[in-house]
Amino acid sequence: MEGRHPDLSTVLQLLQIVIIAIGLAGVFVRVGEYQANQIYNTGQLQDLKEIVEELTKSQIEFVATDAALKERIDALRVRMDRLDRSN
Repeated sequence: MEGRHPDLSTVLQLLQIVIIAIGLAGVFVRVGEYQANQIYNTGQLQDLKEIVEELTKSQIEFVATDAALKERIDALRVRMDRLDRSN
């Protein structure tokens, strides 16, 4: 009995299976990359949200402090005007 050689259709079928497997592996890799990027971006957005919240709080505190200082300066100005009028 002679050595049996696979016929062309069997070789082509095996090549198709290999190519499909490689294609599926590529799809899974891309999906994994997409998910990794999504997780990274979510973390970055959370950090950005926290920074914006802190900046907003700082701005509110600055405005409140600025208003309080303006009131104190106005009160001092009124007192100085009174002193100037009495002299």
